[in-house]
Amino acid sequence: MSFTVIQRFVVANILTVVYSSLVAIVIFLNSLIYQLKNIGKQKPKFVPPASLTDRKYGVHKYIKANNVKLHYVESGDPSKPLLLFLHGFPEFWYTWRHQIVEFNKDYCCVALDMRGYGDSEKPEGISSYKLDILVEDVRDFIRKLGRSKCILVSHDWGGIVASKFRDTHPEYLDGIIMFASITRESWHREIWSNLEQHFRSWYTFFFLVPKLPEWTLQMGGLKVFEDMFKHDGKNVDEDTILCYKYTFSKPGSFTAPVNYYRAVFSLTCPEKYIDNNVPMLVANAEKDVALVPNLLNRIKEEYKYVETILVKDTHHFLQEQEPEKVNNIIREFLNKHKL
Repeated sequence: MSFTVIQRFVVANILTVVYSSLVAIVIFLNSLIYQLKNIGKQKPKFVPPASLTDRKYGVHKYIKANNVKLHYVESGDPSKPLLLFLHGFPEFWYTWRHQIVEFNKDYCCVALDMRGYGDSEKPEGISSYKLDILVEDVRDFIRKLGRSKCILVSHDWGGIVASKFRDTHPEYLDGIIMFASITRESWHREIWSNLEQHFRSWYTFFFLVPKLPEWTLQMGGLKVFEDMFKHDGKNVDEDTILCYKYTFSKPGSFTAPVNYYRAVFSLTCPEKYIDNNVPMLVANAEKDVALVPNLLNRIKEEYKYVETILVKDTHHFLQEQEPEKVNNIIREFLNKHKL
């Protein structure tokens, strides 16, 4: 399957209308069922679970970087190498708690709420979430921490930002690991040339619609988080789900995350080839419903120095469902490159 830019424009708009119409029908039916099941019940009120402020995960701090107030959690000796964690969609710093506990003895672990997420500032407008701006957030954040180098560990959208950071600011990096992620270029090329990836990415077309995606994610008492982490019996605990529900129950919590997709969507497929030798590992999940395995081959075409792994019997949110596997992958990478 191959499209010209004009064909992509037409297809993108048709798919946006089709997917939005289908989702609107599903929303109506689910909303009706939800209302019938909850007649006479009060709307759920989410309170902050104690886990979110558990000191074993670190100290909560704020820094103004790139003119945005960013929240982060820091754990470990500040004199040790910086292990900086970038989360994906729809997540926040808490998704890295298992890795913080595992590595805070040997590294200074910092888990960031990226702009628009969690307790970080949420600028208005789609243009506030362009990829170059997100990359500059990371660069200025590292500088404001008083650091000149770090090891980036990322998931999903965090990986898109991390890979672009490697392309543009390799001097800040000792290494980069991406879990269940892609580069912007590989995704755009694959979505317009691979029919399977095209249909797996249906939600990105739906996200182009104003307001409806945010409403969809909020409906049913934030049931999205009950469904998100449940695969093959590898379910996260209820406390974790409550942590996500509480964080995303705040007004406007989904607008900025969806704007990440709106800002990055493109009808063109830029080519790139990067030959800087920053150690890089991309570890994708074998059973990922959003990303086809062939994306690893795409990424190999983009980077001269890159390692790839297809992690067997795992799903998209592998750091939540398979923390030991993720920790082992990180540890092996760090040991291999003496980081």
